[in-house]
Amino acid sequence: MPEWGAREPLNDLTMFGMSMAKPIFELRGETGAERSDLRLGATGDPVFIGGMFKSGTSLLRAMLGRHSRLFAGLETQWLAESPQASAPEERRASLERLSIFIGVPCAALEKAVGDAAQVEACLDRLMDFVVRRDGRSRWVEKTPYNAGHIGRILSSWPSAKVLHVARDPRDVYASMVEIGKWTEPAVFAEHWCNTVGAAREWLGAQGGVHPAYQELRHERLVLAPEATMREVIAFLGEAWEPEVARFDGRPQDFERVQRVTGKNSSTLKRLAMPLTDSRIGIWRSMIGEERWELAHAELDRRGRGALVTALTVETDAICAEAAEMGYAGLVECSP
Repeated sequence: MPEWGAREPLNDLTMFGMSMAKPIFELRGETGAERSDLRLGATGDPVFIGGMFKSGTSLLRAMLGRHSRLFAGLETQWLAESPQASAPEERRASLERLSIFIGVPCAALEKAVGDAAQVEACLDRLMDFVVRRDGRSRWVEKTPYNAGHIGRILSSWPSAKVLHVARDPRDVYASMVEIGKWTEPAVFAEHWCNTVGAAREWLGAQGGVHPAYQELRHERLVLAPEATMREVIAFLGEAWEPEVARFDGRPQDFERVQRVTGKNSSTLKRLAMPLTDSRIGIWRSMIGEERWELAHAELDRRGRGALVTALTVETDAICAEAAEMGYAGLVECSP
């Protein structure tokens, strides 16, 4: 089978199906003085994954976690939408949940975080501890809203890498409708603009390219996993390991979150199954053209119409290339 061609750059909070009263870490002030407790970079340069919900960020996180040097656990939810204080009992409750997610006693996490008062320092200390415990070299943090806070991430971790996963917005909306979340076009558009739109806006302010940023398409990841993951691993500066492209499912994540929350995460339930391209083009049967146009209109009203069009056109190009390459089981992207 011919090698998948290199692609050109594009121009132009409830995780796991649960609702937490507080995020794992609460936001603090961001002035230089308030960041005096940071000791960033104790392990290798961190990796942040972001993107709109239901776009394949969890899949990428799980695949990267198969690399021998990378720790990529369940998301920490380190970002909140607005600053707020965190009482000691609230922090402990959050750390208790996280301790189950990553398989570390809560007391050990409390000791690792120590007296860090600012969210970036808390995250860095915690992830540094887990990386060392597992004998890895770098940590990967996946939270969808990382895509909307790239400037903040690189301000605190100047040598970090940011991976933005983008999926056809029609299929993203269909997936949200499927689980009954953010089904109103205006609500969906707001969240989409705060992730995909925000990431592209940041990139545009950098002149359209930045050495710390790479965008990849979910469709290409599932249709050509090895070619796509080779590009990702090269971007991260790591040695290639074939295991990252062989994904047969990860049921343990689903089971852990279900044990903590009592809820079934649709994302992690799918992640428990082998890699598949069967979700490409689901919007046709789930929402149809008429309902999609309502969401598209909201996105256009927010100034993202051209970006939406570019992404949908690229989907068709990815699928056409995959068909030409002879990928089996391809779901047709164009009528």
